[in-house]
Amino acid sequence: MKKTKVTATLLSMTMVGAMLAGCGSNNEGAASNTNESANGTNNAASTNNAGTSSEPTEKTKISFWKWIPTEGQMPELEAAFEKENPDIDLEVTHVGESGAYFQKLSAGLAGGEGPDVIAMQVGANANQYKEFLEPLAPFAEQEWGSDWKSNFLDVALEQAAYSGDDFRVLPGGMTATPVIMYNATMFQKHGLQVPKTLDELNNVIKVLKEKEPGNIAGVGIGAKDGWTDRDVFMGIVNEIAPGKVYEAQEGKLAWTDPGIVEAFKVWGDLFKNGVFSEGSMGQSPYPNVNDNFTKGKLGMFSIGTWHLSGLTKVAHDQMVKDKVITEDTHWGMFPFPPLSGGEQNMVATVDIAWGMNAESKHKEAVWKFIKFMAAGEGQKLWTNTLQVLPSQKGVEVTAEMAGDTEKESLKTVSEFMSSHISGARELKYPELQNGLFDALQAVALGGKTPEKAAEDLEAISKTVQR
Repeated sequence: MKKTKVTATLLSMTMVGAMLAGCGSNNEGAASNTNESANGTNNAASTNNAGTSSEPTEKTKISFWKWIPTEGQMPELEAAFEKENPDIDLEVTHVGESGAYFQKLSAGLAGGEGPDVIAMQVGANANQYKEFLEPLAPFAEQEWGSDWKSNFLDVALEQAAYSGDDFRVLPGGMTATPVIMYNATMFQKHGLQVPKTLDELNNVIKVLKEKEPGNIAGVGIGAKDGWTDRDVFMGIVNEIAPGKVYEAQEGKLAWTDPGIVEAFKVWGDLFKNGVFSEGSMGQSPYPNVNDNFTKGKLGMFSIGTWHLSGLTKVAHDQMVKDKVITEDTHWGMFPFPPLSGGEQNMVATVDIAWGMNAESKHKEAVWKFIKFMAAGEGQKLWTNTLQVLPSQKGVEVTAEMAGDTEKESLKTVSEFMSSHISGARELKYPELQNGLFDALQAVALGGKTPEKAAEDLEAISKTVQR
């Protein structure tokens, strides 16, 4: 894909207000040893006749737009980075949630005014923008040597390589889905245990509907956003037909395979049978479902492991201070129970990856930030918030949790991730991922049968250039 074609496509998407699922930026070329002072950004201070500096050294300014790290997490990271790199000024813009971020990024890239540091996602998203991204493999090899890949978990590096062996992105942290966040205080009040089966989950829904009549019944899911639908579906399809969805995305298996069709059926039944809350198709996870859960109007919330960050003591104490919750409010998390008698599983992804804008005039400074967040102090600081889990090898999470339930939840999810990951959350190809979003929403609304949804995806698959 030519860069001019991609730019035109992004501009078109922005004009119609498309909610993009990925972000990116292009760049060709290798890591350079050239000192950035050639660009006039790091010129040494001039000296007077006495040999003392007459002007302060000008800092290199690099721009960074983001949706995560969150506004609460970023100040510590920014301060640590600038302390380690006093010659760099990191200019941070928090855009909002991911949809708003991707729209802004698309407009910026189309207009040649994108940020220096590109917050990214792997798979379809990175591929959609790969022509705007600088290959990072040369930087990594120069920094860490020929064995640089050994810094990262295999699953993280494998997904970062979806956009090519030149690594247009490097991993910043892992997340997994589907999981259910639950109000542990509400569960305890009604003598409820964490459900291990679909029948037990339905019983919890029944009890909460009877005992909390003013609340929203069922498991909340922001099904208006396609990625939340995909996250649950990928767990379902890997339970029913392990690995087949990845074969289908590569064109090695038809999307009309009976196992995939059955997964669409099970997905639709979650709405038809009241497992997911009524009205879910009209709600987004943020702010709608998240707000309802936080306010105690909803007992369960289908989401991902990044919500472990809300189970930490620092997050709990801050919410108490802000009067969002009371002191005795506690939350927990458990993996989604098996839905069709198969093996319980989760899917994982590099939830944020770091990219370098090909048009950046300060690539050495940008690289310093990327290595800080991917395999430096930033990786340690940020993963300890539990917004993401480590993608770098050997990083230990030592976050203090808010209580016993929260500690047990972290232990359960961490152990589950170590042995029950069935594959990737993301699909590689934008056409298929967007097609899957549409198919899942149509099935949930009853507008398509599972068979028709599968047929439509197979038709899309035949047009994909792999």
